Amino acid sequence: MRTLPQVMESLSGFIHQLGVPPIAGRMVAWLALSESGCDSLDAMARGLGASKASVSSMARLLAERGFVERVPVLDRRDSYRLREDAWENLLRTRLHALASVKGLVEEGLWLLGEGEHPARARLEALRDLSESCALLERDLSSLLTRLREAGADTRSRRKPAPRH
Repeated sequence: MRTLPQVMESLSGFIHQLGVPPIAGRMVAWLALSESGCDSLDAMARGLGASKASVSSMARLLAERGFVERVPVLDRRDSYRLREDAWENLLRTRLHALASVKGLVEEGLWLLGEGEHPARARLEALRDLSESCALLERDLSSLLTRLREAGADTRSRRKPAPRH
């Protein structure tokens, strides 16, 4: 069985693979797995063994990307938590990136010309994926709403009925 720090390290690696610096991935994992779900820049810097300046700049980056939000806390300045929609924003960002590659692929196909070329099938496969991602991106909000409703229904069925 893995320990919580091992899970945190794996989660931070996963987030890093999605295009954020390693310290930002560690911050997301820290906030996702912390008891409070909210922490100050000072506490995260200490806990992660990073400089406050690095944690501060990564907090700004994560806020810009829709992962975290600043939280006003009376006794601490600059506290952050994961946004409620952090994971949805992650999905939106990835779908948008894949959907937006279509123009680049079309340009590549145009440059290949009409003749046979070994790269044509690979580029066409990427174009097809890009088009599918564009459809998913367009329908994502309604799909996520249906999934949330289905999840709420499932959770309510799992709760035992109150005894009278």
